[in-house]
Amino acid sequence: MKKIFREPLFQFLLVALVLLGGERLINAEAYSDQQYQIVVDDQLLLQFMQLRAKTFKPEKAMAALKAMSAEDRQQLIDDYAREEALFREAMALNLDKNDQVIRRRLVQKMDYLAQGFFDEIGPLTEEDLRAYYAEQRQDYKEAASATFTHVFISSAARSSEEAEAMAEVLIKKLNAEQVPFEKALGHGERFLYHRNYVNRDDDEIGSHFGDGFREQLFNYQVSEQWQGPLQSDYGWHLVLLVKNTDSYIPEFEEVASAVFADAQRQQQREIKRQTIDELISKYKVSDQSQQ
Repeated sequence: MKKIFREPLFQFLLVALVLLGGERLINAEAYSDQQYQIVVDDQLLLQFMQLRAKTFKPEKAMAALKAMSAEDRQQLIDDYAREEALFREAMALNLDKNDQVIRRRLVQKMDYLAQGFFDEIGPLTEEDLRAYYAEQRQDYKEAASATFTHVFISSAARSSEEAEAMAEVLIKKLNAEQVPFEKALGHGERFLYHRNYVNRDDDEIGSHFGDGFREQLFNYQVSEQWQGPLQSDYGWHLVLLVKNTDSYIPEFEEVASAVFADAQRQQQREIKRQTIDELISKYKVSDQSQQ
C-alpha cells in the first residue's frame, strides 16, 4: 500500500480529486443554479413544435416559428420550460424506474415517432392506386342485396305443413287483390324482425331468415306478383320482391377515394414496420432462461 502512495501518478490523481472536490464545494451554489437552468434555442423549439403538432416537417415548423409574434414565442418557451422542469423533477425522483405505465408510454412514443417517417415519402400516384386496387379488388366487392316485403305465417303454434297450406291460400288472395308493397303490414302474422327490407345485403337477410330462405329469395326475379311460399327458420313467407342485385366488384373510378385511403394506410403501416425493424435490428436477443 505504501508503494502505491509513493507513485507519482497516484499522487497526481489524489491532488486533482482534492482540487476538484474543493472547487465544487466552494462553488456549490453556482452548480446548483446550473442544475436548474433551462436553455432554450430555436432547434429545441422546432422539435417541441413538431412533437406537439404531430408532424415532422422542419420547413413548415421553421416558417411557423419565424412568423410567431413575441407573445406567442414566449408562450411556446413557457410551455417547453414547464414540460422540461416537470421531466427533470420526475427523473430526479427516479419515477421512470420500474414503472410499466411509463414504459408503455415510451414504447408508444417510439411507435409514434416511427410512424412520423411517413411524411418524408412522396404522395401516391394514380398508378400506385390502380396497382393497389388490382391486388385488393376483392376487398371492394359489394354484397348481393334485395328490397322486398313479406307476409309471414308462423309454424310455432302449428305444424309446418299447416302453416304452408295457409300461406298457399293467402298468396292467391294477395295476388287477386294486387296488394301493394305498403299494404303488406295488414296481412299475415307478426314477424320477429322487420316487415320491409330495403337494400338489405344477403348476410343480414340470412341472419334474419336463415340460409335456405336467402338462397331461395336471390333465385327469384323481380315481379309485381307475390311469390312463395318460402320457408324460413320460423315459418313460411310470401314475398313481394321489387329489387334483386347480385354481388359485384365496382370499377376503380367508383371507389377511388376508398382505395386512396386504404392504400395510404397500408403505405403508412409499411413505413412504420420498416422503421421499427431497423431499430430492432441493432439489438441482439439472448435467451438465458432455464429450458
